[in-house]
Amino acid sequence: HDTVSLTNLNRQLVALHSTLGMRKTDVMASRILDINPACRVTNLPVFYEPECREDFFSRGFDYIADCIDSTRSKLDLIETALTRGVPIISSMGTGNRLDPSKFRITDLSKTSGCPLAKVMRNELRKRKIRRLKVVYSTELPHKTLFQPEPEPGSTRRSTPGSVPFVPPVAGLIAASQVVKDLLAK
Repeated sequence: HDTVSLTNLNRQLVALHSTLGMRKTDVMASRILDINPACRVTNLPVFYEPECREDFFSRGFDYIADCIDSTRSKLDLIETALTRGVPIISSMGTGNRLDPSKFRITDLSKTSGCPLAKVMRNELRKRKIRRLKVVYSTELPHKTLFQPEPEPGSTRRSTPGSVPFVPPVAGLIAASQVVKDLLAK
């Protein structure tokens, strides 16, 4: 269901007026192949949820970069990856941040000031998970000055704002860690 929308234009590489309404996975697969036609792309246009866990993990991953917003799905992905011995790095909140130089890679237990990291620490502790490599910002989230109406069907009371140069930096930092970890093997 994850298609390019107007709200993605300011922060996602796949988001252009020409790609509005298209599935993000299709747009990204096309872009990757346009950069390197010899690349092998596996396009999985699904939202990870516990119900699709077995199909997802049956594909055999070398590493997972978790950038999921939904805590329910994020928790299940992390717990399943760790249980099955699949290395994972998890991105914490990037919304309402303005300084991309404040991102760090650390263990979840060493984070502070990030509301998502706090929730994840508490929930993972209940699952007896004490260690998790994360990308998080030391910058405290700023208050949102303008709050648009929630998207139809959304249960969020407020949506964190994002600027074009913050979420992509977190993604690049996570990707760099994945590459370094894989090369270290």
